[in-house]
Amino acid sequence: MTTSKTVSAAFGVNIEHLHAMGVVDPYSAQSIELYHSGKLTANERLYFSLWGSSELSASLLKAKTRLATQGEAVNHAFFIIKGNALGVKGDEIYRLGPGSVIGLAEAIGNLPHCMTVVAVDNIQVRFIPIQGIYKLIRKMPTGLRGILKSTVMRTLQLDTPPAALM
Repeated sequence: MTTSKTVSAAFGVNIEHLHAMGVVDPYSAQSIELYHSGKLTANERLYFSLWGSSELSASLLKAKTRLATQGEAVNHAFFIIKGNALGVKGDEIYRLGPGSVIGLAEAIGNLPHCMTVVAVDNIQVRFIPIQGIYKLIRKMPTGLRGILKSTVMRTLQLDTPPAALM
């Protein structure tokens, strides 16, 4: 009996579309104007915000680099700026492109990585420092913390909220 893996989901912000609109540098006047224009989708705005964040350090990773291993502790969360990765969870495969965030929900939930993630090609990522996230969570307004709580619970299919979000 053979089993086959199927692509279960895909996510990626169309960065070619953003480049065509003039967003090639998150700090340029044209990019900032576009960000405030209301012409970007929610995912594009999130991508733009994380891409330009001075709080996150950038790195280039080679193709076939493993970003996460299912079952292992989360040491760093990643935000993909450019390039693609594949996530494997059992028989499910996830295509992860620009805008994808890897390991953040698990880190907030104090859980191990839920899938193994490998770079398909050379990718540019930004590291999300886990300890910095906990500091930010403590300072978040109640409403924003509630949104984060429901997002993490839905993403990880949790019945109870993570302690960091209580």
